[in-house]
Amino acid sequence: MKKYTLLLFFSFFVSFAQQITVLDSLTQKSIPFVHVYDGTKGVIGSEAGVFYWNPQDPADSLSLSCVGYASRKIAKSQLQDSIYLSPKAVALSAVVVSNRTLSADEIMERVLQNTAQNMDFGLSSSEVFVERKSYNETQKMDIDIKKSTIEELDQSFTDEMLQKMPEMEQYVYYTKSKWLRDSGGLKNHKLEVMQAANLIDSLNEQTYSSMEESIQEILDKRVKKNSYFKVKSGLFFSQKIDNNSEEADTVAQDSVKIKPKDYAKRQLGRLQQLVNKKLFHEKNWALPFLEKPSKYSFSNEGILYDLGAPVYKLRFSSKRKKDFSGYLLVDVDDFGVHKIAYYNNRHLNRIKLFGLFYEEKLNNRTYVFIKNQINKYTLYQIAEEKESKFGLKRPIKIIEKNKVVKGRNRQNVLSMDINLQMKNVEVLNIYFNSFRNISKKEFDDFTLVHQVLPTDYYSLDAVREVMPGLPIN
Repeated sequence: MKKYTLLLFFSFFVSFAQQITVLDSLTQKSIPFVHVYDGTKGVIGSEAGVFYWNPQDPADSLSLSCVGYASRKIAKSQLQDSIYLSPKAVALSAVVVSNRTLSADEIMERVLQNTAQNMDFGLSSSEVFVERKSYNETQKMDIDIKKSTIEELDQSFTDEMLQKMPEMEQYVYYTKSKWLRDSGGLKNHKLEVMQAANLIDSLNEQTYSSMEESIQEILDKRVKKNSYFKVKSGLFFSQKIDNNSEEADTVAQDSVKIKPKDYAKRQLGRLQQLVNKKLFHEKNWALPFLEKPSKYSFSNEGILYDLGAPVYKLRFSSKRKKDFSGYLLVDVDDFGVHKIAYYNNRHLNRIKLFGLFYEEKLNNRTYVFIKNQINKYTLYQIAEEKESKFGLKRPIKIIEKNKVVKGRNRQNVLSMDINLQMKNVEVLNIYFNSFRNISKKEFDDFTLVHQVLPTDYYSLDAVREVMPGLPIN
């Protein structure tokens, strides 16, 4: 019932909310990531300069601010579809306008000195939208049947199954949640999932269902009841697997389904990993190049403009050449961090043993910060791309044994050589919005209601309908 209530609410909101675009008064171009505050909560405009405001909102005015532009307060009666902000001249510090250029080390020293006063480490409430895309590519899949006592499971059947397998698979997950968090640590956190959706490739799903039915039909015909399988690979690997071909009872299936509370806990754990373990820890930077900058080489690439504000661009790389490389954008006036982007110089993990190959690499992780209504930097966006490769080149033998057959209980054998190579790319985009600073009492009084689990959809348009107004590409 709650799902349909939310759907009706958001459909109503988008239908009747006023779409407002914020523009530069001189260039007439849209201004991205404008902070809009109604006296209670703050929202961030999109990259296209758009935000939505409900005319029924009790607030009598809105305050708009963006680095590089003069702030503006506008009455409810004066709201139009376009709002203009005027560029302002940024007062640069005396050091910047002098003949002396700051070194990268001096800039980094000021960044670390000013972190406590620049960052919003207090308790806050915000909406968080997560888009996770996973791409699986089968680069090689060869199976050579050496021996099969089940005549249907021969080389021709295997080749037919391999031809049906899609070379590329895509899985997409969306969640929108309310997150009450301590921006500086792991102590105070609550997360309630408001909406969740899975985007399913119906063609691939049908293909795998058809393949599963074909194999299951053969097993039902040839495999005895009370059998189990023993999987062997070379001298070092042997694994027993029970035969679960019989359909489970409906009640039993429901009992193993993930609960809404566990789903929310899983989402919270992933967010805490990225924000409160990798980025900050107890109001200090946890990123290696900010936590221990002496182990990295920094260079100042000069001043450029980011979102209308002058910033230093600092390039860095690990002195040991095996950790991270990337860059930071640092405000020239208050030395606040606008953006952090970095990647792995080498693999996070790499294993190559007995025909098994696995490697994992961080291609990119980016943090974007904006100033909120109390003029402190807060996290607005996280973008991440990870890549992993998996390979297996080994002989595999599957032996059917039966629990009730006396004596030699071997029933069937399937022996084959497998040569498998797969690649996975996972792309993550996280956006934060509707910022509001809260007290410890408000945090303690907030009661979580866990009722949402992801719903499967088969088109992006269907997801957009149930999750309107969100940055879904």
